[in-house]
Amino acid sequence: MAKKSSKQKQDDKPKKQKREVKVVKCPSAFPISTKPKKRPRDEYKNRDEARGNSKKEKLIDLHDAAKEIRAYGATAFVGKQKRDYEDEKYYKLTGRHKKKNSCPLPLVRGLKRAAARRDAKAREEARQAGLIIPKKKDDSSRKSMTDTEFQKFGPAPNIGFMKSGVYRVSNGGDFKSKRNGKGRRR
Repeated sequence: MAKKSSKQKQDDKPKKQKREVKVVKCPSAFPISTKPKKRPRDEYKNRDEARGNSKKEKLIDLHDAAKEIRAYGATAFVGKQKRDYEDEKYYKLTGRHKKKNSCPLPLVRGLKRAAARRDAKAREEARQAGLIIPKKKDDSSRKSMTDTEFQKFGPAPNIGFMKSGVYRVSNGGDFKSKRNGKGRRR
């Protein structure tokens, strides 16, 4: 005989409702961190609304305003000042300075000569007008050393001699090597 399957009986029974599981979170005995907990961001929003600052827009950003003012003032730059400003902008964008235009050396010398003439003329006009102008500093800060000055910086080779890694200086007032009659050093 064939047995009847019990599946039919299970289908006829009403299904039990699943119990709802309540999850309880207990605070730990020791806090994980000693840092104070950050406040939720919503509190800041509520605080702004309580103050009456519900508008999202800022009234003025000083950093942006300063940039705009400088950019506007830079429109009046001319010559070297303008090139320097453009180079500064280029550096901020790329991280490297713009390549300078190369100029032939004789032309550069002529430009410097003309600039020196202009400077001298401006100084003379200022002097005649009664302005007090500081004196120009000498460009040559390093002077040429004569032989006597050069010897002050270190021992000359004729002062003494090396013997087994020790530099020996001869005795006596004058530093020339003195020998006695037998041809030996004292």
